[in-house]
Amino acid sequence: MKITSLWKFVEAVVIRIVPGLLNIVTLLYIGSHLETAQYGIFSSTIATVLFISTLVFGTATYSIMPVSAKMHAAALGREYVSSILAALAIVALFVILAGSALAWFGFGNVVAATIIVSFGLHTALQEVLRSQLRLWAYGWSAIGQAVAYQAGAVVLLAGDAKVGSALTAFSLSYFAGALISFALLGPMNLRRPRLSYLGGSLATGWAFVLSNLAESGVFVGIRYIILLFGSQALLGVFSFCVDLSQRSVGFFMNAASFVFVPRAFLNAANGEVRAFRRGLFEGATIALIFAVASAVGIIGLFFSGYASGWLGRSFHPAVFAIVSCAVLVNRTKKVVIDPFALRSNNARTLTYSYAAGALACCCLAALSLWWRLPLGSEMAFLSGYAIAAACSFFSLRGVIADNGPDATQRTLFYGRSDAGNE
Repeated sequence: MKITSLWKFVEAVVIRIVPGLLNIVTLLYIGSHLETAQYGIFSSTIATVLFISTLVFGTATYSIMPVSAKMHAAALGREYVSSILAALAIVALFVILAGSALAWFGFGNVVAATIIVSFGLHTALQEVLRSQLRLWAYGWSAIGQAVAYQAGAVVLLAGDAKVGSALTAFSLSYFAGALISFALLGPMNLRRPRLSYLGGSLATGWAFVLSNLAESGVFVGIRYIILLFGSQALLGVFSFCVDLSQRSVGFFMNAASFVFVPRAFLNAANGEVRAFRRGLFEGATIALIFAVASAVGIIGLFFSGYASGWLGRSFHPAVFAIVSCAVLVNRTKKVVIDPFALRSNNARTLTYSYAAGALACCCLAALSLWWRLPLGSEMAFLSGYAIAAACSFFSLRGVIADNGPDATQRTLFYGRSDAGNE
């Protein structure tokens, strides 16, 4: 493990520590103002709407990371970014019009439509910044979103707390983040968009969207299983612990993904396949050390009595420990295994793996709740991600272990066939 790799990770942590801390504070604030059952509905609504946002915007978003490096190497970086922004604008306009029409006839919700658009735009624009390795620009955008979320939560949740107010604060914050990201991209440096650049890459992006939709079978599906076979209170505790884990434990894995995955794809684009694999494993190892320390620290603070007040009534240490393990397994998979699937044009493997994990997760959760097994749904959640990671690893083990010249050729071929993908 190189000192430079550790420094890159520390740089990413420093850049993202402020939005990460702000999001945790906002999470705790919302959790303290909503009843446990209300928080479960709020969090599950967010998860469901983001599932739809991924379906709508994911094709463009997940086609950015590998293709961006290759387009910049071909001196077409500005044209490619302009084309992505044009595609995003068209999709956003369609969602707004469709959402407004459905709401007019009483079949939709305007706030849900705005979340779909705001989250989709913010995620895609940050992916562009990440692909360009513009760490500080990415950080300022994330800080702007986090500040707006906290301010919105404080203002809108004053008085009688409602789930709708929390959802509105969420939506407005991502609109603010999207605007900041767009400003930091440098609109004056854009070029005339050419949608022809997007044809091949969007096809691969759609394949990777399918894996994210299958992943939602674990993350979203289990919530409805808990609601169906359990109770809103159980859903609230589970959702709060998962959200807290993602914003604490998952934070370090996201920081590793932010730094090491783009650099790895740059190495792959230059034919440095060994550096591609080494960078991913180094990033995951560093992040795991910090992530485990974070989980242990939160549980330790709870038992010490210093944090039992601000963690609120929806926190349960055993639930948090189990779902944190699940988050670690999944985020490690995203840092180490998923990039190999993208590099080898094999995103379909991720779809099948998550589908197997989701099926196992939902079945195990339903059975455990039916039999009233303690912590059964949480263990089912962990099992779902473990099965998905294992299936992906065994399916891609040949690609992961391959250092030969053929691997370099496959990487370069993937770059050419897809020019025009996270």
